[in-house]
Amino acid sequence: MPRRSHESLGDYISSACFGGVAFLSLLNGLEAFYAGNILRAVVIWIVCFLLCLAVFRYAIARLFDSINEKKNRKS
Repeated sequence: MPRRSHESLGDYISSACFGGVAFLSLLNGLEAFYAGNILRAVVIWIVCFLLCLAVFRYAIARLFDSINEKKNRKS
């Protein structure tokens, strides 16, 4: 079974980096929005959302594992 939790300092560091870049991309998207570049802002916000998902990658993987486990128990 794959690893689904933070077990090392490297996992925490990579999550913090994803979170920091997500915050910076949010600010960059706001700057682009206020400058009138709506399409650029939307693309940057999509990237920001994906980075936020990367922060919670282990929790999302555990959620999918539990959903699949429940489906397998029913059948």
